[in-house]
Amino acid sequence: MNYLEWAEEYYENARRIFGVIEKRKAMLKNASKDERKQLQEDILKYRSIYYDLMRTAEHLAQRAEKESEDAA
Repeated sequence: MNYLEWAEEYYENARRIFGVIEKRKAMLKNASKDERKQLQEDILKYRSIYYDLMRTAEHLAQRAEKESEDAA
């Protein structure tokens, strides 16, 4: 199993989610009160997903590093 490739996939997904967060934040500027509430809830959910993806990617990258050290 290539942990580094797997980590990169998680990083890529995290970048996509970050883009969604940024779009939602931009939408807040012109949103009505009700829309703002929904957008803020969405942003919180996406941030949670983003942080989970980043933590997992970092864990996998560390595992890849450890695996390469063990092989040497």
